[in-house]
Amino acid sequence: MLRVALRMLARERSLWIWCALPVAVNLIALALGIALFFAYLLDPLSLGVSDWLAVADPERWYQWLWVAPLRLISWLARWLIVALFALLLYVVFALLGGVLASPFLDVLSRRVEALRMGRVTDEGGEGLVAALRGSLRSFVEEGKRVIFFLGIQAALLAIGLVPGLHLFAVLAWLAAATVFLPLDYAGYLLDRRGVRFRQRRRWIWRHRGPMLAFGFAALVTFAVPILNFFCLPWLVTAGTLLALEVGVPPQDFTRET
Repeated sequence: MLRVALRMLARERSLWIWCALPVAVNLIALALGIALFFAYLLDPLSLGVSDWLAVADPERWYQWLWVAPLRLISWLARWLIVALFALLLYVVFALLGGVLASPFLDVLSRRVEALRMGRVTDEGGEGLVAALRGSLRSFVEEGKRVIFFLGIQAALLAIGLVPGLHLFAVLAWLAAATVFLPLDYAGYLLDRRGVRFRQRRRWIWRHRGPMLAFGFAALVTFAVPILNFFCLPWLVTAGTLLALEVGVPPQDFTRET
């Protein structure tokens, strides 16, 4: 499906502007995050960690035998903590950029659906007012998805701090991200269908083969710094096409069984 989406984006020039706008929004969010980190966070964080991990000067020359290794470990730990904090900030601003770009991505998803199906199905109706309402809805729903995802990640991070559960936490994080990404990138089309969260879980499970394969590919793309900003429209296009491919009829989603 990723190859199909890439061919569509290369062929349909009318989609290019709706690819460029989300990328621009995400790059602006990234630039703000980098500026915030270097202007206000790097020095205080580095100094705070240095004070926390400080090793006292030795009183005798032979004490350098263990003080020197401890200082090296302290220096490595300081920059590791700073790097982890920078990574966390990067992820937060990447998710924030996705939320801010969601109205443009919703338009992209609409146009992809129109090209593939010949029409757009939206419970909110048609017209300019409906389109604006849909953009606002996509912004709100994407925010909800991001908050939900961050909540899961925070819980897994807390579990990972428990000795002996590190491997479980990492595997659970990978599994959660693999399931979440199809829900996120196909979410614009599902929002237009009015599909509830419980029904989305069943939909993912019913089509778990292609969904998990897509989620893993999206996770690999998201894990590459900067690349995920440029691939966001591609993944939303692929997620929309995937949802259309595995079965979009409204009755498919409204069944309770």
